[in-house]
Amino acid sequence: MKHQPPKYAQKLLLWFLKEDLREEVAGDLEEQFFAQIEKRTLFRARLHYWYQVLHYLRPFAIKSNLFSTKNPLFMVRHYLKISFRHLFKERFYSLINIIGFAVSLACCLLILLYVRHELSYDRQYPEGDRIYRVLQEGLVEGQLMQGAVVTTPLAETLLKDYPEVIQAARIAPDLNEAGSNLVRAEAGEKNVYEEGFIYADPAFLKMFQFPMIRGDLNALARPYTVVLTRSKAERFFPGENPIGKKLILNNNTDTPFEVTGVMEDLPDNTHFQFDYLLSMEGVRTAQIPNWGFSNFVAYVKLSPQADVQSLESKMVEVIKKYKDPDYDEKVAAGKHYWYRLQALKDIHLHSSDVHGYWVHGDSRYVWLFGLIAIFILIIAVINFVNLSTARSARRAKEVGLRKVLGSYRRQLAQQFLVESVMVSLFAFLLAIFLAWQLLPLFNQMTDRQLSIPWTNPWLFPILLTATIGLGILSGIYPSVFLASFRPIRSLKGQLSSGRNKVGLRSSLVVFQFTISIVLIIGSLVVKRQIDYIQNRKLGFNKEQVLIVEDSYILGDQTRSFKEEVKKLPDVDAVSLSSFIPVQGYRRNGAGAWPTGTNPEETGVGLAKWYVDHDYIRTLGMEIIAGRDFSIDLPTDSQAVILNRKAVDMLGMDDPIGQQITSYTYLDAATGKLLDATYTIIGVVENFHFESMKQNIEGLSLVIGSWASSAMIKTNSSNMQKLLREVENIWTGFAPDQPFRYHFLDERFARMYAFEQRIGLIFTVFTGLAILVACLGLFALATFTAEQRRKEIGIRKVLGASVANITLALTKNFTGLVLIALLISIPISWWLMQSWLQGFAYRTRLGWSVFLLSGCMALLIAVLTVGYQAIRAAISNPVKALRSE
Repeated sequence: MKHQPPKYAQKLLLWFLKEDLREEVAGDLEEQFFAQIEKRTLFRARLHYWYQVLHYLRPFAIKSNLFSTKNPLFMVRHYLKISFRHLFKERFYSLINIIGFAVSLACCLLILLYVRHELSYDRQYPEGDRIYRVLQEGLVEGQLMQGAVVTTPLAETLLKDYPEVIQAARIAPDLNEAGSNLVRAEAGEKNVYEEGFIYADPAFLKMFQFPMIRGDLNALARPYTVVLTRSKAERFFPGENPIGKKLILNNNTDTPFEVTGVMEDLPDNTHFQFDYLLSMEGVRTAQIPNWGFSNFVAYVKLSPQADVQSLESKMVEVIKKYKDPDYDEKVAAGKHYWYRLQALKDIHLHSSDVHGYWVHGDSRYVWLFGLIAIFILIIAVINFVNLSTARSARRAKEVGLRKVLGSYRRQLAQQFLVESVMVSLFAFLLAIFLAWQLLPLFNQMTDRQLSIPWTNPWLFPILLTATIGLGILSGIYPSVFLASFRPIRSLKGQLSSGRNKVGLRSSLVVFQFTISIVLIIGSLVVKRQIDYIQNRKLGFNKEQVLIVEDSYILGDQTRSFKEEVKKLPDVDAVSLSSFIPVQGYRRNGAGAWPTGTNPEETGVGLAKWYVDHDYIRTLGMEIIAGRDFSIDLPTDSQAVILNRKAVDMLGMDDPIGQQITSYTYLDAATGKLLDATYTIIGVVENFHFESMKQNIEGLSLVIGSWASSAMIKTNSSNMQKLLREVENIWTGFAPDQPFRYHFLDERFARMYAFEQRIGLIFTVFTGLAILVACLGLFALATFTAEQRRKEIGIRKVLGASVANITLALTKNFTGLVLIALLISIPISWWLMQSWLQGFAYRTRLGWSVFLLSGCMALLIAVLTVGYQAIRAAISNPVKALRSE
């Protein structure tokens, strides 16, 4: 037959119908169904069949054991009712359980959002799994150095020489107008300060397939063109079509940039950080194939069949063929370098040791937070287990009575499992609310824009399944433990935990506090390291140094501005330079060698900064040999001051008066690197001009004429007054230009903002882990007090004081915490030593950290246990002994 009765209606009928009625009733309803089909529609026939099935839901037709205690559905309903009653009756302890679970789940949800966001970086680009960034790696003084900045022709050479490479593109975040600029529309009058400028090859847009709102992916094909993000286009051309309009950078009206495209704003989860893409076409220094000029980040896209490892091994030939014919000899000497391909999706989390542009995340912290989430969850599970078993004495008679009345051990275990799942479900609802409320604060801590994906259809099913699974996991031991009580002993009140069960609970508390102490030690070490960095002697004075930006906009009046500021009574010194000793400012590197020697043999890489005559005095640097620059000596224009590290690198015992030769700039006409000879007139003590994660590099200071910033050393106690005075001077020279400033110590602190955020997050989650662990300790204290209530009563009758009883109840827990401390010390030592290895300059991991952490843990434990111990000690002994 083509049409059959509704399948689920048939199953329902056979499920509840008595055995002796099944065949007769099922046959009658089937005949009626086919009769209905002939008279009415199929839908009406099926509807009539359902009606008849439901009509038989009457006592005479329903089998007798449907609602017996052996029926699973009936028993679940019964378990839920009993569990709800018990949770309400023991609402104080139920609330502790729910809060512990809720806090843990909320922490896990927030950390999960963070980890999910960090792992999602750069996965939105089409065919992004075939895009790689080219890194240059090498051994410097026995250490592996990695850099993302490569030479001018490398990308084009890889595209030309290797068929596996089907696309290549470069960006330049530190070339000409890249970085920050004063910007205005061609029709505008006032400049605004903008960051996020980078140069890019025309192929860059095509490689990454950026979504274009206006224009196309060929928008950078012509010189002096720019692609804006949506927000920047709206800022400069509100409500207009910006295509064809022009932007003026730094008042340079001779070469305006024409807007040829508008793209969507970059998402948060990409390693790129730009709002303006300037065309690299027409930039002479970007077109000259000079293998000694490094200022570019190169990306390549491989064919689907390409073997990455094979290509990396072949890329050495590029060095031999185009750059260094003596490469094999350097390999033998251990002074070689090579190229490596870094997958696009790995850039954000695996670039903490890669020198380059932009700040990235760190996979170590992502996995650390993931482990913290797991640890907090484990602590919550242990907390639930201990609290459930601690209150078991109150349920012993209930278990005994149920067993006497015929309940099986399996049924009792199921009931307690349902109770555990119910607690976890209540905690789940509270955790969702907590996470939602705390998310804005968490975003501030992490400097991210995270959100709960409410519209994701998998969100609640996954979280709900995980919550139920967690409830079952945490309820297994308590359910088996409670169901194992012997009815006679339970009804007599002769409950004994057993040595093994007490040992297990004690072990769980030791585990909880081991994790907690490790987290406490970690928080203290992170804080000490950040304090060490911020308070360490830098080799220069960062305090009370005001930096005025964009001084280059003053043109020929820059020197006049400097002289006017120097006249202020609260100003000690003023220096003009583009090179400030904190991250985020211009950097320049150049090969240097003792004059008259072979640069291939004696050349070293030095940072080369262009400064003025007042630079060293303004920053309070220490000259350890020779003298400072002097404006009265014209010959100082060809003088150089080195730091001590540079002198060591050059192998000079007495550097004063000796000469070095250094590359100066790339000649756009010839394509060659020009050099100049400098006489060493002084040596300054080493000073930190990069993060303390890095060793101090060799540095050379020479006199330069162009400066983007003015550093003002002040002794003023009234900074607001000084700022007004400097701003008035600035306005007199540049009335239409914004006055931008900040302080050197603030910029220095920003270098370690990431570490400070990590430390704050670590501390917060450490506190939450300790909170949940204390609930577990409180549980065991409650259990001990319950178990020893008669002993306590007898002790009080015999004259024991409250202090004696409190000491008797707390000494065991103190021992558990001490055991946890002994276990946690070597673990913490290894973990924090590994973390500190990421800093070239680090604090000493002394015993005071472990002592302080142990004292904190003991104090927390004593306060937690002490409350319950004192409560038990002051209780009336009559209540404990009245049945004896």
